[in-house]
Amino acid sequence: MKMRKILCLVFMMIVSTSAVSMASPVADCSLGQVSAGLNFSAPSLSASSGDSDGNLRVGYDVAAGLGLGFSGQYTFDDFKMKNSLNGSDEIKAQQLFLVDNVLDLVAKVSLFGGISQTQIIGGSEHRGFVAGIAGNIPVAPNMKAYAVYTAGNHVGGYELGLSYQLAKDTEFNLGYRDTKYKGLTYSDGSSDDIKVKGLIGGISYKL
Repeated sequence: MKMRKILCLVFMMIVSTSAVSMASPVADCSLGQVSAGLNFSAPSLSASSGDSDGNLRVGYDVAAGLGLGFSGQYTFDDFKMKNSLNGSDEIKAQQLFLVDNVLDLVAKVSLFGGISQTQIIGGSEHRGFVAGIAGNIPVAPNMKAYAVYTAGNHVGGYELGLSYQLAKDTEFNLGYRDTKYKGLTYSDGSSDDIKVKGLIGGISYKL
């Protein structure tokens, strides 16, 4: 039954390209381990063409452990601006990763790489490659500090925060995210880099 869930999730991740951040900041790579998460933020957005506050947004992610230290992970974010920039007021961003758990002792460290798709609604889509490193380390009972660094030709940035285990299969994450979406095309045809930053909180659950 778990294998069927994994196959369904992997299939959905591969075909979900109509809209292209991590579940728990370091995914569980155990074979058959599936997790899903929701995250919330109201970030600020800035570009050379102006600045805007963001509306409250909800992002989501899913991860499936593939065994042998690997997992697959898909993330989706939708940022809506209170004030439009060059006639555009919404960014959609997706990423699909393969995660390799390279260290799993006191601290956990994973490397990841995959594809990204970003778009200002009304403008053209930009697809590219993305890679990075993520890690966490215990700092108190049921609490870990985590860090994620991402780099790519169309997206890059970092996230720092704390993860608290609320229950056996449930974690709460609170952190700060700073991400730059590069070379986005507005609805009027002009291009710009847009930086999205602010506090982010979320819940992840192991199925």
